Amino acid sequence: METNYWQIDEDLYKVHISDDVYVEIKEDFNIESSCKYMKDGKIFAYDIIVDEKKLKKVLKRLEEFDC
Repeated sequence: METNYWQIDEDLYKVHISDDVYVEIKEDFNIESSCKYMKDGKIFAYDIIVDEKKLKKVLKRLEEFDC
């Protein structure tokens, strides 16, 4: 999966991730804010919100998942 992220505020970023890595990323980085994408009642992706400091770590972790 292609990793997409964009800045939404001065120090906040939204990172689009697939549902198969969401639980691990959420637990590893204590993600509190997220948006989910659903189709036919099934979740297929999320947007997580992280600060700039966590962004680099999240992107590195996603590379380990080969996302």
